[in-house]
Amino acid sequence: MKVLSKVHVLAERNGWSMARAQGFVDGEMARRRGVPPSSYARVGIDDYCGGFRAGYYLRNASQPKDAATSLGAPTPLPPSAARGRAL
Repeated sequence: MKVLSKVHVLAERNGWSMARAQGFVDGEMARRRGVPPSSYARVGIDDYCGGFRAGYYLRNASQPKDAATSLGAPTPLPPSAARGRAL
């Protein structure tokens, strides 16, 4: 039986490096514990730091997940918006 850690699952699911996934998990834990990020984690440019900041700084989605569309299918304009556009 293969047991996967959260780091391995995140890396595989999102196509991240192991360093980025580890940084993400560490950032989540630091945020939950109320620990401020180190200077290295705030300004570093490697995968670990990018993952740490993604996990530490909570961002609200610009739109609900159910409103997101796939990249391949264009979203049709409502009739009121399409009237003023020249096709």
